[in-house]
Amino acid sequence: MALIFLMSAQPQSGEHSDFLVRLITSTFQLEPTPEQAVQWHHLLRKGAHFTEYAVLAALAAWALPAGRWRWVAAWAIATGYAATDEFHQAFVPNRGPTMTDVGIDSMGAAAASAALALLSKARLRTQAGAA
Repeated sequence: MALIFLMSAQPQSGEHSDFLVRLITSTFQLEPTPEQAVQWHHLLRKGAHFTEYAVLAALAAWALPAGRWRWVAAWAIATGYAATDEFHQAFVPNRGPTMTDVGIDSMGAAAASAALALLSKARLRTQAGAA
C-alpha cells in the first residue's frame, strides 16, 4: 500500500510509462505510429493498475486468517484502498481521480482473489483425497 501511495503521489507518472513504452519498443525494435504509442501507453498504465491491485489482494489474502470470507475480504480491502488512492490523486498536481481506474483495480483484485480461492479449493481437495 505504501508503494502504491508513493507511486500515485508522483505528478509526472506519465513520463514513467512513456519511458517503459520507449524501452519496450527499442528492445524489440518496434516502430509504432504515434497513435499506436498512445494506445500502448494506455494499455501499459491500465495493465499496471490491474496487476498492482491483484498483487495487493493476494497479499491481503495471505495476511488474513483462513476462512470462508477470506477472499471476499481481500478483494474488499484492495478495492477500498483503490478508492482511497484515487481520492488521494485528486490532491496531486497533474493527476486526478477516475472511477474507471477504481473499476480496473477492483477487477484485478477480484481476479487474484478468485484465482487464489480456486487454487486453495483444489489444494484442499487434493489433500483430502490423499488422506
